[in-house]
Amino acid sequence: MSHAPVLQQVWPAPADVTPEQMALAALRHEIDGLDDQLLALFERRLALAARVGQAKDAPSGPHLKLRPDREQAVLDRVLAQARGDNREAVRSLCRQIVGWGLARQGRMPVRVWSPVEPARAFDGARLRFGDAAEMKAVRDPQAALAWAAEGQGVAVLAVNAGDPWWTGLRRQWAMLSVFEGFDGETPTALAVGRIDPAALPQGPRVLVTAGGDAGDGAGFRRRGLDTHHGWTLSLTDAVLPVGGAEGCVGAVG
Repeated sequence: MSHAPVLQQVWPAPADVTPEQMALAALRHEIDGLDDQLLALFERRLALAARVGQAKDAPSGPHLKLRPDREQAVLDRVLAQARGDNREAVRSLCRQIVGWGLARQGRMPVRVWSPVEPARAFDGARLRFGDAAEMKAVRDPQAALAWAAEGQGVAVLAVNAGDPWWTGLRRQWAMLSVFEGFDGETPTALAVGRIDPAALPQGPRVLVTAGGDAGDGAGFRRRGLDTHHGWTLSLTDAVLPVGGAEGCVGAVG
């Protein structure tokens, strides 16, 4: 016994809908579907980030729950796969994703001191730590350092801005490490916190030296950031341990 084929009714589009409008509606429908997938993946990542926070092997003790080395590896891996014209957008998105993942372990307080160009420093810090960070502007860099030394959060402080706060990284604030620079290869602001030295990013080492005679390895060029009464803040490509005689106080990725 044969059966007549079942035909699906296809209603014609309204006469006033153009082919261009139909194509646009189809694209929007596809975007809606991708948004649903992105939401599901993002919420899954947040759940995994919360589990990672409970299982972290480092940092430990008095250190902040930050792994700049891991964040750098994640960002580098993703950017290597991104198209060149998308990398700026991907970098920003990845920072936000990582920031919200960290927030599942507790929001990161960030204090920003930049008397000359506060908006610039604030924007750089926001890009680095994401909207999940609790950011506030402060007027006193020494108070911000004391706050960071207690393990309260991260201090983002301008350099070459009238206060040689960075000299204290060799003295009363030796428990703090620089782990990020803002504004390109010659940073105008640095992020400091109680970071596990093993978790510092791969990149130029930050030096605080007196008299300019600290050795950082033959042939390695230094890039000066600030000076004060014989003290010098600079970057070097030499691989140096934090807290050693060379004056290394951290690294920037």
